[in-house]
Amino acid sequence: MSGLYTKSAIHAILLFALCAMHCASAPAADWTPDKAVEIVVGVTPGGPVDVSARIIQKILQDKRMIAQPVSVINRPGANNALAWLYINQHAGDGHYLAMTLPNIVTNRITGTHDLNYTDITPLAQLNSEYIVFSVKADSPLKTGADLLNRLRSNPAALSIAFSNIGSANHVGAGLVMKTAGLDVKKLKFVAFKGASEAVTALLGGHVDAIASSASTVAAQVQAVSLRLIAVAAPQRLKAHPSVATWKEQGVAASFANWRGVIGPKGMTAAQIAFWDDLLGKVVRSDEWLREIAHYGWEPEYLNSADSRKFLDRQNEELKALLAELGLARQ
Repeated sequence: MSGLYTKSAIHAILLFALCAMHCASAPAADWTPDKAVEIVVGVTPGGPVDVSARIIQKILQDKRMIAQPVSVINRPGANNALAWLYINQHAGDGHYLAMTLPNIVTNRITGTHDLNYTDITPLAQLNSEYIVFSVKADSPLKTGADLLNRLRSNPAALSIAFSNIGSANHVGAGLVMKTAGLDVKKLKFVAFKGASEAVTALLGGHVDAIASSASTVAAQVQAVSLRLIAVAAPQRLKAHPSVATWKEQGVAASFANWRGVIGPKGMTAAQIAFWDDLLGKVVRSDEWLREIAHYGWEPEYLNSADSRKFLDRQNEELKALLAELGLARQ
């Protein structure tokens, strides 16, 4: 032997090196679910965050993106924290996912629950939707201005419902009222475990108005059971062009709800990479885009790394806003 490598040996060495580099940069191939996957929702069935989870489930199964069964489990309670505590009982297990909304940030700020957004693994941000205000179709309140005039004369005269303390619906309602010059602490706010429960209370005449995402009340508005009186958006919604914004009614306030997907704490890089890839495919699918358009949601996809940065920003922004509204823990 001369000590020199043959051309075939050099070729084999290069191929081995390239393979090693590829394997090191593609951790998704190292993990796939080998048992049923649960998507946990921290509110009652029927609201937008629950619907989002069921759309993801349907796309994953219909398009056979995943070999294992996928189920949606509702675990309402503790302002969504029961769902997040449940998946954290399965730390490091990529078979357990949960839906998020602003409570993942606001719970800690308001003192509602100690679980923080840093205690879980962000996987994706999905969409957002502006807050609307609704009343029963036969309500004497015809506009948002009517609601404000009643509250200005007596802050406790009317009740405004929403889903969960510290939710986007709560924050949106508080922001509108404070911007309108009302004392938020004197208002009669009523919190429910889910948006669908707030709708039921309004239909039953137990509350006077609700603040919710537009899609939450879309069916009732179409059936002329409920009526929108204001939209907390920069401009009128395409789905409801006749409904004036709060700005048009003299209150320069807008606020949107957002939804995302998380996993338990301690997920591996391979598990995160798997869901990064798969959820990215879900939000690019024709089925997802069709549903987004149907519900009037704003597509705002972010991957795992960018979701973490998003939550960091939201934490700072919502901390300042909740402090201004007098809702932050002292």
